[in-house]
Amino acid sequence: MKNKIFVFAVIAGIFLFAGTETFAQRKASNQKIVTKKVQSVRISLTERGYQPETFRLKKGVPARVTFIRKTEDECGREIVIPAYNIRRELPLNQPVTVSFTPKKAGSFNFMCGMDMLRGKLIVQ
Repeated sequence: MKNKIFVFAVIAGIFLFAGTETFAQRKASNQKIVTKKVQSVRISLTERGYQPETFRLKKGVPARVTFIRKTEDECGREIVIPAYNIRRELPLNQPVTVSFTPKKAGSFNFMCGMDMLRGKLIVQ
């Protein structure tokens, strides 16, 4: 009789452990993967320069900055963000999105290809 109770207890323990493991696995598979949000900014380049001229981003959060050139001025044909090694052509009236993740806090300039029009990116 004692052997039957012992075997029953062992089998019950195995099922209990297996059930707990399955529950833990189920719980883990139901959890959503948490990803960082993407921060977005839209900048227009007009006859008056970059609008807005200054914008802020959060450090470590992926960013998408969209530039739209609305002026035919020659110096506005390119956007340069030296701190992030970004240099992109800006076709007239076509949105151009640059994607990057700000890695360090500070104030960084962005400018046209001729360095005549300037703006400021502040990373906090």
